[in-house]
Amino acid sequence: MKTVKFERELNIARSEFIKSFNSLVGILRMNGLSRKVAVGLALMALIGGRASIRNASITFGLNYANLLKALENLEDAWSDYLA
Repeated sequence: MKTVKFERELNIARSEFIKSFNSLVGILRMNGLSRKVAVGLALMALIGGRASIRNASITFGLNYANLLKALENLEDAWSDYLA
């Protein structure tokens, strides 16, 4: 019984993470970045921390506040997935 509940919760967390990740990539793509660069920046958020995101926003001319909000959503979904 616990295994079924755990698998259901894991699937929900995985789905939320994918949705947040795709949303972030979409935001980056709307700013004219290629898919490859957008995915790279989204992954950088998971491993590089906020300082690297600030540098990326400056380098690529992105709105830092909007990017940070999207990254926070991704980070929350990632934390839920890992929990």
